[in-house]
Amino acid sequence: MSWWQLVAVSLSYALVLVVLFAAVIGGGLLVARDALVDDYPPAIRERYGPQGARGKRAAGVMGALNAVIFVAVPIVGMIDLHGRADGGPGFWRAFVFGALVWLVLTLFDLVILDWWLFCTVQPRFMVLPGTEGMAEYRDYGFHWRVLVPRPVPWPLLTIFGYGAVVGAVSVVVEVLR
Repeated sequence: MSWWQLVAVSLSYALVLVVLFAAVIGGGLLVARDALVDDYPPAIRERYGPQGARGKRAAGVMGALNAVIFVAVPIVGMIDLHGRADGGPGFWRAFVFGALVWLVLTLFDLVILDWWLFCTVQPRFMVLPGTEGMAEYRDYGFHWRVLVPRPVPWPLLTIFGYGAVVGAVSVVVEVLR
């Protein structure tokens, strides 16, 4: 398997992950608009108040579903890569797969969900009741600062961490086979 084939396979699974992630986020917000209130800018959280019981339940379900998705997609991807690569994908191919998948998800979350939908379009299911028209909904910098906090940009480091975990699990499975 060439590295270009690996990138193509990785991007196809990244697309699957992004679609599933977006469905969970969108569905959860349609059930309870305050499901992600803890991720909103502080001024919006303050004006809105505490998360309701329905929002807490929706957030819990969303978290559980995303956890399953974040595990299931790389498992299926590794099974696919194992069938395509002679002798299995090994650590580095699995690392690249995992890192690319997580990078695409991170960029999708920032550019599409945060900047385009939340900040620009502001669909009703993302705007909390009583906070309509607040300037903080257009604070693009808030989402960047969450992604790249100082002094350690730990959310960006999760890209390499996810790749390392996928790579390590791939090696362990290959050894145990």
